[in-house]
Amino acid sequence: MEEKGKRYRFMDVLRLLSMLAIVFYHMTVTLYLMGIRQLSSVRIFYENANMHIAKVGVGLFFMLSGAGLMLSGEGKNGFSVKDFYRKRFVRILIPFYIVYAAYFLYLLIWNGGKTADLFAGRGANPLSAVFTLLGMDAYLSNFGIPTYSLGIGEWFLGCLVIMYLIYPLLRRLLKRNRILFAGILLVYYIGILSVYGRFSFAASVPPFLNAAVKIFDFALGMFLADILPKIPKWTIFPALAVNAFYAVCPVTVPGNDSFGIVIQCLAVFLIFYGLEPFFGKDAAKGPMKAVSFLCKVSYEYYLIHHVVIDALTGRNRNIPFSNFDVLLLFLKEILLTAALTAVLKLILWGIGRCFLKKHEESGGGKKDE
Repeated sequence: MEEKGKRYRFMDVLRLLSMLAIVFYHMTVTLYLMGIRQLSSVRIFYENANMHIAKVGVGLFFMLSGAGLMLSGEGKNGFSVKDFYRKRFVRILIPFYIVYAAYFLYLLIWNGGKTADLFAGRGANPLSAVFTLLGMDAYLSNFGIPTYSLGIGEWFLGCLVIMYLIYPLLRRLLKRNRILFAGILLVYYIGILSVYGRFSFAASVPPFLNAAVKIFDFALGMFLADILPKIPKWTIFPALAVNAFYAVCPVTVPGNDSFGIVIQCLAVFLIFYGLEPFFGKDAAKGPMKAVSFLCKVSYEYYLIHHVVIDALTGRNRNIPFSNFDVLLLFLKEILLTAALTAVLKLILWGIGRCFLKKHEESGGGKKDE
């Protein structure tokens, strides 16, 4: 039974940690991509024989997205597909448009006003702009589809858009029969991973970057949210054992890497679920307020952070950095991204106030359509 409006504090903590893991990975791996550090010197900070913090972070984020939607409950008149699409896509696409436009202007000025240089050699045409309007340009670029992508939101945003598109269908299936839903979901996941390598696009798009595979993480989060009150707290102990094994095992566990990622994500989810009572204690009220605030700005921070990382790190391309210099670079990236995030939130707040005022003036304040 869905708990209307139920919110778990551990999910906020996990959402924040997942975002931080992804941002840290991007800051670290860019040092290698820009020729500042060798791969062997940075890989140890985000990957071992069986764990990769970015892959786990992304998997958890998708799980939490699915779970959060299920826990958000229904409106007064039940679940409305129209309202869901309106709220979700306005929430993710308007910030995307603003960041895209600002970055486009920045690159345009940097290139001396030559727009052709920004998309040279891509083969994109005016119809390709549709992919940008949907927020899916960076994702589709991975498949060799010509787009006007500037890398805003990377592949992750387009993948999330696809999940939002099919969420109402997944929700309906889950509500009808959760056991059948779980069975079909598991069979689908095993099946697609079994045949994935036989498709030509698999050579250029790994499973962990493909919505057809990552939809499992999203749907798994939905299922977990639906049964969350029934999950015993003692599951924290086997979950701790599982992740400890993946963390210390010196050799790569045989099998498909995607299965390992899901197992690790599920284990982390159960660990923090078991810690839920601790996040509600009086001593945790202050830190949890900070966590809640940071979660509210995490999406905007995510949209901006890669642009800032590429810009600041790119200025020092192929220049060796000391550890202190790297720390200073990271600090600059964090502070600049935070400042730009604050600006973006103010713009979004102003847009929201403007629309609210017009809505009230038109007499729509009495009824939320």
